[in-house]
Amino acid sequence: MISFVEKQVLTDLVNIVSALKFPMIVVGAGARLLIFDCKFGEGRGTKDWDVAISIDNWTAYTTLCEHLTKGNSPRFKTTKTSHKFVHIETNIEVDIVPFGQIGEPDRKIIWSDTGNCMNVLGFAEALSYAKNVSIDELEIPVIDTPAFVVLKIFAWGDRGERTNKDLEDIEFILSKYEDDERVYDELAQELADGLVEFINANVYLLGQDIHKILQKKTLFELNILLDKLIENLDIDQPGSLSDKLKVLQKGINSNSRADKDTK
Repeated sequence: MISFVEKQVLTDLVNIVSALKFPMIVVGAGARLLIFDCKFGEGRGTKDWDVAISIDNWTAYTTLCEHLTKGNSPRFKTTKTSHKFVHIETNIEVDIVPFGQIGEPDRKIIWSDTGNCMNVLGFAEALSYAKNVSIDELEIPVIDTPAFVVLKIFAWGDRGERTNKDLEDIEFILSKYEDDERVYDELAQELADGLVEFINANVYLLGQDIHKILQKKTLFELNILLDKLIENLDIDQPGSLSDKLKVLQKGINSNSRADKDTK
């Protein structure tokens, strides 16, 4: 599924970032390829790779950029966009998102070249719950499915588009995701009580998984965006993306109610 040249890009990137001791995760469509498509079938392809790197400040980010693009044998070159780089040997593009202390206190970053603001909510949680994926001898941390959906919803919020690649990825995940064994084990009572239909159970369970990984602020902002996204889609038919998102949100907030009941 991952070509030799793509592995070459990831290997060079991991080597540079690891030498600087910056925690890194694969996000975006590349993450979907590595954690989801191999199990549930292929979604849309990707021509570039998105990674997120935990960094303290912009000075550290500049250091990273210099290690990527300068020296005796640079592996990457800059582009007109400050967070996009091109792998010199393969011409594959890599998009790097810095997060962590650099985004505090609001968990947002502002790109100096464009002035664009980017929400980095959910990235810290994504790093905490990342899965190591082996590509031959290369091991690389990749966000898991719940974090992937969260970051895609926030990406949709940043882009402010009605239909785009983020919605395509979200719909693909919600349409294909299944874990029937866990559904029977963990949602038996909800199914028996009619709180969730079996056809929606996997999406509902995914919502509960999302709740488990998120901090309160991230969860609050995610719910605001979900309300907006569902309203913008404006199609409330069984099986539609709007319908699936309502089920997802119901699963997310079912755990919120359970938390309150235990206090």
